[in-house]
Amino acid sequence: MRKSFSLLFTLIFIIIMAMVGVMILQFGASSTKHMARSFMDTKAQLALRAATEFAIMAIQGHEYNSSNTNGNRIQKINMNIGNEFNAEVRFHYFTNSCSSGDTDCSYADTNDTNMTCLIYVTVTSKNSDFNIRKVRTTLQNP
Repeated sequence: MRKSFSLLFTLIFIIIMAMVGVMILQFGASSTKHMARSFMDTKAQLALRAATEFAIMAIQGHEYNSSNTNGNRIQKINMNIGNEFNAEVRFHYFTNSCSSGDTDCSYADTNDTNMTCLIYVTVTSKNSDFNIRKVRTTLQNP
């Protein structure tokens, strides 16, 4: 009778150890996926910052304070950042030379806000495993 109980306890012990092993493997896989997600999230944040800085440099490189400002305003920039992300940058200007048909500007007749630019940056991931979308809005004076 003792051998029967020993065999039963041995089988129960092996089953419990197998369950513990499976739980350890599941935790390891979950931890790896979380680490990859955190890494891609950090890369998306850096891509968002880079796209914002590129947009600021782009508006600084354009002469939009002249009399023909409608032709020189940047409206939209699309970028591919590496193989992981797409970035879309939209601009909205506050100026006193805005006509009613312009959709990229609002009329503002003050010296403080003349040709101030609202920059709206959206970064999205190309990888379907990581559904990441980051948005940043900033207001820049000329």
